[in-house]
Amino acid sequence: MIGYVLVGIALLLMTIILLYQAYGFGYRNGEVIQNGLVYVSSVPNPASIYINGQKRSETTNTRLLLEAGQYTFQLNRDGYHTWKRAITVDGGAVVHFDYPFLFPAKLTTTNVKKYTARPALFAQSPDRRWAMVQSDAYNTFDVYDLNSQPLKAPTAFTIAPTAFTTTAGANSLQLVKWADDNKHVVLQHIANDKGAITTEYILIDRTDPTATVNLTKTLGINPTKLELRNDKYDGYFLYNQTDQTLQRVALNSSTTPQLLLDHVLAYKTYGDNVILYATTAGAGPGKVAIKLQDGNQTFTLREVTPSATYLLDLTKYSGDWFVGVGSSVESRTYVYKNPAQTMRDKPKNPLVPVQVLKTKEPNYISFSENARFIVVENGTQFGIYDAENDKGYAYTLPDAMDAPQTHATWMDGHRLMYTSSGKLVVFEFDNANHEVLSTNDPNYMPFFDPNYKWLYTFADQPATATTPAQFNLLNTALRTPQDQ
Repeated sequence: MIGYVLVGIALLLMTIILLYQAYGFGYRNGEVIQNGLVYVSSVPNPASIYINGQKRSETTNTRLLLEAGQYTFQLNRDGYHTWKRAITVDGGAVVHFDYPFLFPAKLTTTNVKKYTARPALFAQSPDRRWAMVQSDAYNTFDVYDLNSQPLKAPTAFTIAPTAFTTTAGANSLQLVKWADDNKHVVLQHIANDKGAITTEYILIDRTDPTATVNLTKTLGINPTKLELRNDKYDGYFLYNQTDQTLQRVALNSSTTPQLLLDHVLAYKTYGDNVILYATTAGAGPGKVAIKLQDGNQTFTLREVTPSATYLLDLTKYSGDWFVGVGSSVESRTYVYKNPAQTMRDKPKNPLVPVQVLKTKEPNYISFSENARFIVVENGTQFGIYDAENDKGYAYTLPDAMDAPQTHATWMDGHRLMYTSSGKLVVFEFDNANHEVLSTNDPNYMPFFDPNYKWLYTFADQPATATTPAQFNLLNTALRTPQDQ
C-alpha cells in the first residue's frame, strides 16, 4: 500500500510538473519564469535566426522556447535581404511567424515578350498557374503556363467575331471574373461606334475558344453588373443599377432570372445564398441600412450615412464569419465576428463590432487571400484588422501611389503591394519589411507563379529614333540561382 501511495504521489507530481511546463513555466537562477513558444519559418529556408542581435544555433523552420518579453528578430540568408521585426512573447502563449518572405538582394529581370500595342487585358487564374494577355487585336490572347520554367512560348487563341453582337467601331474587353475551375473566364465586351457605347458579357474557355458563350444573348438580359455565383462559371448574380434589383440565374436553366432583393445600392456575395448589401429599405430618415441575408433570414447590422461608395466584404476564417461594413463619407469601418449567429442568439442585444478601423473617407475594402486580415484604405492611409490575434493597425505609407492606382492589393495572405515611382513595392500587413522590386506599369496588376518564385510585370518602353514604342512582359526571379 505504501508503494502504491508513493507511485501515485510521483505520478501526481509529474503531471503537475508537465502541466506547468506546458504552460511555459520554468526555473532559472532561483526564480520561477514563464516561457512562450515561437514557431518561425521562412521562404526560402533554412535561414539563420538572430534574436536581440545574437545568432541562434537553430535555423528556420523551427520552434523556440523564449522567456516572456520583447525581442527583435532577424532572419538572414546569403543573397537575400534581411527580414526584421520586433515581437512580444507572452508567458504560456504560442506565437506563429510562418510568413517571412526573403527577397533577393539582387534582382534579375528578363524580357518574356514584347507587345507592339498596350495590352488592355492581363489576367491570372485563381490557382496562379495561367496568365492570359491580350495580344495585338482585342479578341486575340496569349496564354502562359507559369508552372513551366524556363517559361515556354505562350499558346495563342482567338475569340471568333461572331461571338459578339457587334464589332463596329472601337472594341475592348475587360475582366469580370475567373471561375474556380481555372478554365472559364467572364469578360465584358465594350463597343464604341462613334460615341454609341454598347456592352455585353462573354464567357470563354481558354482551352476551347469555340465554346465561347455570349451570356447577354443566352440569358436574355444585360445587367449593370454580372458576378459568378460561388465562383462557378455556370451560375450568376445579376445586378441592375437602374431599378436596384439583384437577381440569380443559372446558365443551363430554362427558368427566368429569380429576383432576390430590391432597393439594393451595393452588395457583396459569398457562396450561393449569403448576401451583404446596402439598402434604403427599412432604413431611418437620411440613413442607409447595411443588411446581411443568410439563407432565408435577414439581419440589419447597422445604419450608415448615404454615400457614393459603401464598403462591404465578408469571409470565413477558422470557422468564424467576419464582416466589414462602412460608408465612404464616414471615417469608421466596422468589423463584426459571427454577426448572424450573434443576432440569432441574442436578438435584443445591440450588435457590437470586434474592431473599428478609423480611416478617413475610406474607398476600398478587401480580405487577404488567407482571409486572416481585412484592409480598409484611402490612398496611402490604411486600417487593418488581424482576425487571428484580434488586433488592429493604422498607418500611412510614405510614398504616393502611381496613377491610375487608387489602392494597394494583396500579394498573398500577409503582404500588400502597390506601384510607386515606377517600381513595385511590397510590405507586410503591419507596415513592416518594405521591399522595392522590379519595374512595373501601374496600369497592370503584377502576377506571381504558384510558388512565388517568379514575378511578372509589364513595363512601358518608350519609342526611340530607331525603335517604336513597346510594352514588355518582364520576368523577375524571386530566388537566387542556387535556390531556383
